[in-house]
Amino acid sequence: MVSIIKNQLLKHLSRFTKNLSADKINLSTFKGEGELSNLELDEIVLTDLLELPSWLRLTSAWCNKVAFRIQWTKLKSVPIFLSLDEVYIKVETCEELRSLSMQHGLSSYTGQGKYSFINKVIDGMSIAVNTVCVTFESPAFTASVQISRILVESRTPKWEKGDLRVTRVKEVGRGQILIFKELQWQTVRIEAKSTKDENLSPLRLLTNQAHCRITIKKRLSDCFIVGSRLVLILDDLLWVLTDSQLKAALCFVDSLTGLIQKSTELTRTKKAARKLEELPEYQAQMSQQARSRDAAEASSTRIFNRYDVVETSYHFLSKRIDLHLCDDAGGGRSVHPDLKDGAALQISLERFQIDYYPYHLAIGDRKHWPVYRETASPHSQWLKQALTSFRTSLLDLIEPVRSQHAPLGRSNVASPPSSAGEKQTTPQAEHMQKRPTLPQPTGNPLKNYLLSQLAKLMTSCVILRVQDFSLYQITTNKRKQMPKEFVTGDRIRYNLPVEEMILHAEFTYYYYPGDIGFPLPPPKFYVQINPVQVRFDVCSCLWLNAFLLNLHHSLMATKPQQPAAMPYIDVKIEAIMPRIIFDCSVDHPNQKDRPKSLHVEVSRASVTNVRTLEHSSRADLAKCVDTFQLGSLFYGADFPAVFSDYNVVTEKFFQHLRGTDNIRSPPQVVASSIPEMEQKLSRELLWTESKDMWCICLEPVWAEFYGTPAVGGNKPVSFLDAVPLTLWVHLKFSEPVEKDDKVQHELLKRTSPQSGRLLPQSLGHVNEKDPCSRVADIHVLAYVSNLVSVQINHYQYLFLLRLSEEANELTTILAIDTKRIINAPNHNPSLVVGAMVPQVEVTFVMPSQSPGKECSGGDLESVFPDSASLQEDNATASVPSIPYATKHIELQTPEEPIRYQMGGEIELPRGQGIGENALASTNIFPNNFNTGLTSMKKGFSSIMNTLDSALKSSPDDASDTTSLRSGDDSSDSEKYVFLDHSSDIGDKLLGGVDSMFSVAGNVVEPLQPLEVACEVVEEEATTTSPSERSMDSSSKRRDLVSMSTFKLGQVEFVQQSEGFTSVIKVQVSRVAAEECSSIPWDELQNKFDCRSRAWNEIPVDGGCRPQVTARLTHTVVPGELLNRMSLKNWTSDKLEARVQDMDLELNMSSVVGLADLFEDEIIPDPLPMQIALDNMKLHLNEDRPPSNITSPGPIPVDLALSKLCIHRGKDGVFYFEPQTATAMESAVSPFESNGSVQRVEALEEINRQLLIENRELKRRLAALERVSEENHLLRQSSEESQVLRSCLAVAQDDVAHLLEEKRSLLDRLKGLQDQLDQSHRSKR
Repeated sequence: MVSIIKNQLLKHLSRFTKNLSADKINLSTFKGEGELSNLELDEIVLTDLLELPSWLRLTSAWCNKVAFRIQWTKLKSVPIFLSLDEVYIKVETCEELRSLSMQHGLSSYTGQGKYSFINKVIDGMSIAVNTVCVTFESPAFTASVQISRILVESRTPKWEKGDLRVTRVKEVGRGQILIFKELQWQTVRIEAKSTKDENLSPLRLLTNQAHCRITIKKRLSDCFIVGSRLVLILDDLLWVLTDSQLKAALCFVDSLTGLIQKSTELTRTKKAARKLEELPEYQAQMSQQARSRDAAEASSTRIFNRYDVVETSYHFLSKRIDLHLCDDAGGGRSVHPDLKDGAALQISLERFQIDYYPYHLAIGDRKHWPVYRETASPHSQWLKQALTSFRTSLLDLIEPVRSQHAPLGRSNVASPPSSAGEKQTTPQAEHMQKRPTLPQPTGNPLKNYLLSQLAKLMTSCVILRVQDFSLYQITTNKRKQMPKEFVTGDRIRYNLPVEEMILHAEFTYYYYPGDIGFPLPPPKFYVQINPVQVRFDVCSCLWLNAFLLNLHHSLMATKPQQPAAMPYIDVKIEAIMPRIIFDCSVDHPNQKDRPKSLHVEVSRASVTNVRTLEHSSRADLAKCVDTFQLGSLFYGADFPAVFSDYNVVTEKFFQHLRGTDNIRSPPQVVASSIPEMEQKLSRELLWTESKDMWCICLEPVWAEFYGTPAVGGNKPVSFLDAVPLTLWVHLKFSEPVEKDDKVQHELLKRTSPQSGRLLPQSLGHVNEKDPCSRVADIHVLAYVSNLVSVQINHYQYLFLLRLSEEANELTTILAIDTKRIINAPNHNPSLVVGAMVPQVEVTFVMPSQSPGKECSGGDLESVFPDSASLQEDNATASVPSIPYATKHIELQTPEEPIRYQMGGEIELPRGQGIGENALASTNIFPNNFNTGLTSMKKGFSSIMNTLDSALKSSPDDASDTTSLRSGDDSSDSEKYVFLDHSSDIGDKLLGGVDSMFSVAGNVVEPLQPLEVACEVVEEEATTTSPSERSMDSSSKRRDLVSMSTFKLGQVEFVQQSEGFTSVIKVQVSRVAAEECSSIPWDELQNKFDCRSRAWNEIPVDGGCRPQVTARLTHTVVPGELLNRMSLKNWTSDKLEARVQDMDLELNMSSVVGLADLFEDEIIPDPLPMQIALDNMKLHLNEDRPPSNITSPGPIPVDLALSKLCIHRGKDGVFYFEPQTATAMESAVSPFESNGSVQRVEALEEINRQLLIENRELKRRLAALERVSEENHLLRQSSEESQVLRSCLAVAQDDVAHLLEEKRSLLDRLKGLQDQLDQSHRSKR
């Protein structure tokens, strides 16, 4: 008996082992126990059996002892137990990829029979391994991995221990079975050492206990593995790395990147065809009949649907990762005095998760993806729109004039959830209910071929999610205090739900099964950042910059020099409620009005290099460029511009808004047959648009001071009122640009022969007489369409002065570190920023000089709305409760919490509300931004709408009592009821496939029940208001202040920097002043918040000269850095300004107050300046009380300055001189000659001619502006027509789909009727 069993064991094990004999097997038949010793496995067979990647080869595998235990009478319920003592494995990389033709995996060794009892026994085995040692060898490094205490067991679908019979879920109707296995180990120790570079530090990593959960789906007919889901869950991970160790790790990874990339592409194309056939979407396409799901499903089917593996995926999850980065001594450290001895940075990540889906159909949805909410992510809509646009462009290649009603595919924003982008794939049965539309055959064989290939388009998607993270400020020998947060999530401030991630990033890559050169959509990279805060810290920024630069430079030194090329990828980054905090470095307890921090906040920020209709279209860029055309600073050569300045609006912006900056010629496919068309197609055929133009949209941005003791530490004081801002950024790359001959010819026709600059069409004028056309590395155009309102007092001014010193210190040392670390002393990066603001209003708040004369209105009414209108607006804007959606979330502000209850109401603090326009309009911030804002000025309606769309659509968050999606069959809560028999929110959150991501001690805390949230809201609503009013009244300021508001019309701003030299140029078209000698501080703040609502832009007379022009030059000459004070000795500044045609009326109290306001707390170094005054009038009213009792009364002072020049040198002495023509020309135009009278006369003649030409150009400009507006409307109409075209295509596709279903149903009904008639005839 024993010998028979031994022979059977030898028969089966000899296929996997070497030199196995009967004397190595000890067997006790009746006990069901056995033992094998010195077992050597066949590495070739094991390589194929484990389906190792083609870049890996198993060289040896050996086990010293194997013991097994079999309970013969309980094989159905108790698994076979295998125990291995020590396992040694050697693996090496292959120079060339192994052939995949012989790799069939486990199915080639288990036979092709049906799934039987033997397969159940084998799949249910439990394995325990004491130690596994893996030695990895590659040409670049060697590594060893030691894993201890490994245990492999079968689990229930809820990943609990149970009877072996409940560890499988079988669906006989589909012929499939699900198997659940869990792999655990106690510790993993990884060591790696370079074999090429001895200077690289060895790498060591130690991890704690981990769980690996695997769900396997097999076919019952042949035991073939259809798909699997693998989840690797690690406990808390702590890793301390120096920059040399991190450098070594990146070098090790980089040495394998090429092999892994080739292997991945080969494996993906080979396996994708097989995976494609198993996807329900593709099965529905291939079947030409509509199927419906039975109303009453069997219990096994419901359970199977709940845990089904629709597609293969891999997941990594860690509850917490703590990473400590340290820098080694050497040239990689910053030159800052506090960083010369090194520093350390700590990064903490909570619930770090990576998901990888290698085989996903592009037209399929993502509802079956674990812990993923497709409807809550704007990324899904972006992908659908991009895919629809790609299909349209591809079909237009073969049918340029095809009808706009052609079926493009069922993907659009307005399409119902049954479209191709919203296929329900959670259980496979629902795929049969809503199948994708099969492209209808047409008479055009080329079109049919394109549609058939598009139906096979697949994606490989990588998702990174972080629930919360903290990046702490660096610690040094001098900064040993508790670590402070540098960049961190703002979950507590806004009370985000547990399931909301702070960081969500997705990378999507498109491909086709098999190696075919068919056009592909460009890869997509999307990042969504929920509220985060950044605390500005000079040392942390400098250390991080030096650390990353040193790391990058070391990696690039090991590679051959290659020109930098921008990858072709669509990028979209969105951030909700980010804020930057600038803290005061020194505490001033005796200064009650001195703030402790400045908060710069944005409701919603987006960064993208894709032209979409949402604030980043070419029409928006054209509108921005048109605005810059109205200014003379950006194109003229007069002061404050000089001969060698950079261009602000370069040719690139004009080319991009016309679409003539493509990186390659537009595709042209003219073919009469499929083989001929295949020769002209390529993967990058439609990758034509330039990706180096970025749009940054901030809607809106505002700034507030916090920590002022006089108003309460947690109450904000407005500094910058909310204003929308759009930035257009061009990054210059040195890659060649391919253009079509016609495009080049068109550009040459519109190029100036004098300067070579592109002359725009219908976009205003460009300075044709500029002999110099310089382009910087980065060009930024800032577009502001609203009033910019700022207020500031003396102590806030001091705060900003100290902050500017820190910013100067940061930029200077950043430039020094960059040049030194990358070893490029001659490299001078350049940056140009231009801004055009229609109006800037700066309010200077000062102590009142006449406390007995409180202002009751007067001049202030022209600056702010009066109190009556303000109370009216507050009364209409303060809505006590607004009906909204269905869920509860609490937004915490420093003042009072804003409780947000979906399905109930929004309860705001007193005096705050939401404008009707903000709730009714789908555009969060329309063009007239100030119309829809009430006293709720910070745009909280934007975040409310965003959170509402992100939360109300999630099936996991559906309420038991009220739900917007209670009738949706795809709701996960409906599918979970059968197994859980519970409606608890925690069970729903962790039910189904999501339970794979929960471990004991690593479970996400569920949300509080909705009833508790409702009680809290009601409690707040019923709280008595007298106590609240008393608290508010006790914290109000009753002191009187004076204010002076300067209105600056059409402000043009240019900042350019190159190396260690920077220049700021400012030009103001008009200046006006408004004053109020006495006003309560609280009333001033309330009216300041409402200032921008009633603002209307005042047109500027183009024929007038600008009243103020200034040029500030900042130069840094680096020297020896002993301490922070050494930086002041490196810098030199010079101010040149011209004031002309200005008429101001000011009170003497305001003049004295302004002098006190601009007084610094330290004695500054004199700023050299040269100011020219031309035709300036100043009327000074004496409003101060007289100092003598014999004073006859206030007497105003009138000053009229025709021409005056003010000089100041480094000694601080002011010189007042009469302004002469020669002196002024030399002062404000440094590039002109000083010694030649003939040269001056020639220049004056040129100036007269230029004035005549300017008058003519201004007359033409008026006509061109009207044409430009018409062009804007045409561009917008064209883009809207594209959207409508897609909508119409989807509608026709829906109609075709319904007609096809109707025909199918009629055919089926006819068949049933024939069967019924035949049965009647047979009965007769």
